[in-house]
Amino acid sequence: MAPAGRTIRSKWLGDALLRARKNADLTGDEVAQQLGWPASKVSRIENGLIRAHWGDVQDLLDLYGVTDADERTTLIKLAKSLRERGWWRAYGGELSHPFADLLSLEGTADEIDVYQPQLLPGLLQTRAYAMAVIGASRMQQSKEEVERFVEIRTARQDILTRATPVHLWAIVGEAALRQQIGGIAVMQGQLRHLLEISELPNVTVQVLPFTADATTGMYSPFSILTFAGTGLPEVVHIENLTGGIYLELPEEVGHYRSSYNHLRASALPTGRSARLIAAVSKEI
Repeated sequence: MAPAGRTIRSKWLGDALLRARKNADLTGDEVAQQLGWPASKVSRIENGLIRAHWGDVQDLLDLYGVTDADERTTLIKLAKSLRERGWWRAYGGELSHPFADLLSLEGTADEIDVYQPQLLPGLLQTRAYAMAVIGASRMQQSKEEVERFVEIRTARQDILTRATPVHLWAIVGEAALRQQIGGIAVMQGQLRHLLEISELPNVTVQVLPFTADATTGMYSPFSILTFAGTGLPEVVHIENLTGGIYLELPEEVGHYRSSYNHLRASALPTGRSARLIAAVSKEI
């Protein structure tokens, strides 16, 4: 049996299949009867409680008369991804559902827009910087547990340099450049890395300077993940000490998208941002 556990991706799949069933004017009992399934299987798939096999999803789409090739491809691909073993499991240990979801979503996203006022984004952190951040936030854990989590946090950066990389747009507050996390040597190495990685064609880094006026969205860090494929929504991720939360209602995501556009307009252009990063690196 596929592993149980409701994730944001299994919820997306369930929501899409629920809409398709209603459009076909079928009840869950009618679907189960026609496919020879247990009565509860349809509702468990639609509620994201089980990770449906892609063959079952294909049968459902056939029954519902879904013929749009892009929609079928997206949903079958989503079903396959739910049953894949996460790459981070090779590092051992367990991850909370919210962070495991984030790793999966980052790996399948087409674009990630992130704003961080106080810390540099995880996708742009050096190992030394990440060790200092994670070590301070997970003081109750052993050194080995912290190191394992840092390895996962840094390994996820592969999505920026793989054959089909994610497009990352990062807006960081000037405070994130000046906060001496890990000490002077760590910060100088981190800022050098920030300049180097910002030269990648798929990575854009802007700095929101201290001189910028107040703007909507600057109150807390957040990320917006965008996916290629029919029917997959944008999702907002708000990270916290216990993992994070996700927002996916169109009005919520729209508010954050508008806020991000305001931040983008208020931040320094990329060239001036790079010069400020280099200047701060020399100052500290």
